[in-house]
Amino acid sequence: MKMRKLSYLVSIASVVACATSAYAASKPKTISYQDASEFERSLLAKPAVPPAPPEKLYVQPANKTEPCKLPTTRDQIERSNFRAYWDGECRNGFAFGLGRDIAMSDTHHVEEITIHDGTGNNWSAPRVGYDFVNSMVVYAVGGAQFPAQTQLAEKMDNSINGFNALQSLSVDDGQGNGYIIQSAAFSPQRNFILTKNYGALAFKFTDNSAAPVVNPSAATFAVEIIDPKTNTPGGVAVARYANGAVGHFKLVNGRPEPVRLPTAYTEHLQAKYQEIATATASANATLQRAQQIEREYLYKACNGKSSVRGLNQADYTKICTWRDQFKEPYAAASANYQRQLESLQQRAASAEQQRQIQQQITMQQYMLQQQRNQQAWNDLNQANRQLQQQTQQTLQGLQSWQAPQVQPITPPGGNRVICNTIGTITTCR
Repeated sequence: MKMRKLSYLVSIASVVACATSAYAASKPKTISYQDASEFERSLLAKPAVPPAPPEKLYVQPANKTEPCKLPTTRDQIERSNFRAYWDGECRNGFAFGLGRDIAMSDTHHVEEITIHDGTGNNWSAPRVGYDFVNSMVVYAVGGAQFPAQTQLAEKMDNSINGFNALQSLSVDDGQGNGYIIQSAAFSPQRNFILTKNYGALAFKFTDNSAAPVVNPSAATFAVEIIDPKTNTPGGVAVARYANGAVGHFKLVNGRPEPVRLPTAYTEHLQAKYQEIATATASANATLQRAQQIEREYLYKACNGKSSVRGLNQADYTKICTWRDQFKEPYAAASANYQRQLESLQQRAASAEQQRQIQQQITMQQYMLQQQRNQQAWNDLNQANRQLQQQTQQTLQGLQSWQAPQVQPITPPGGNRVICNTIGTITTCR
């Protein structure tokens, strides 16, 4: 029995959220498709390493006297005080039919409800695995060949951050592509992940649009490219903000620098997002096979009439009541989450009201300034008209002005010369 662990990839949504003002204030340059896809191409250029098929190891169930090979793993065999039980039939020396594989040791306790075909290989069969130590349940249905499968992992996370129920829906197509949707019962954020080339490259889409909008500059949707081997982002990133703005970034030494991506590359990213939606569309219908065998088996095991030789009844029926321990913390976490949502909704409503008030104030100030500008323009036009009138009057006055007529000065007596003699002096004029 092998159970896949939940893995949550790093997100840079908070990083690009901090870059909103920087992006708005800058004039980003357009980069080429070649430059935008460089990180992506470098990861895809690495040799593909398909996962190795599960090692065929078997254990004899402790409760069976006839040969009954039950699939197991090396990790389990090497655990201290390991023992296994099979609550089902045996045929041709192998576990057969619908039953439950119970594996226990001093350090682990996992169980799997499945259907064995009597050959030791149940990869294509529906199965439901329980990990009681790590508080996880996995529903899975294998494809025609390994590693193709559809899986839903549910983990009850009772950590220092509080209780939450995490879910990871994944579809592996067997050709190196993986499609994952991650969500949590008490968080509005969802992650959509596409892995390529058997985990060499990951496209991650972080959707936080369901959260109440308190800060219009916060990122509600982010796209990033990740190296799953190191769990670090690289290449380029895209962010959409609550105010409708969209930012493109190139990661340089882990820091986002504003750029403008070519349309062909943003369409390339949109196509990857659509791939996830298409690949996971029928996952729930596929997983109904696993949910059905769980219902049928629990109906048998939890009726108070069944048991397994050598296994105490408390361990045998643990699967029947195991989920009950989470009812109280789940209800408390749900109530707390509702309070948080209501608080966020109130803050969002208050923030929206403040934005509307500010918009009204800004509009009023704008209109007042426009009125002032119009009045100033009117005053200027009036002064200009008055100046034009005065200028026109002056010009008209100049055009009608004539120089005054000046009569020539005639000496007294006309043109006659009069001489006067006084003694010996004669004066003429």
